[in-house]
Amino acid sequence: MYEKELNRILAIVKRRRLQLGYSQMFVAEKLHITQNVYSKIESNKIKLTVCRLSIICDILDIDVIELMRSVNTI
Repeated sequence: MYEKELNRILAIVKRRRLQLGYSQMFVAEKLHITQNVYSKIESNKIKLTVCRLSIICDILDIDVIELMRSVNTI
């Protein structure tokens, strides 16, 4: 995935998390990772896998296909 598009995806994910009132800790617990690791994912310091993105989208009720379309990756 290209850096620009990935940063846009992460911005959308963060915005949605905040809209829902979820903390990084809440999402991290759902992913079975630490809050620190989730913070690094959200800030693009740790590579985001497609599998992990799919799970995050499920947690945040984001349609993965629509997310990809919104950043022109498909």
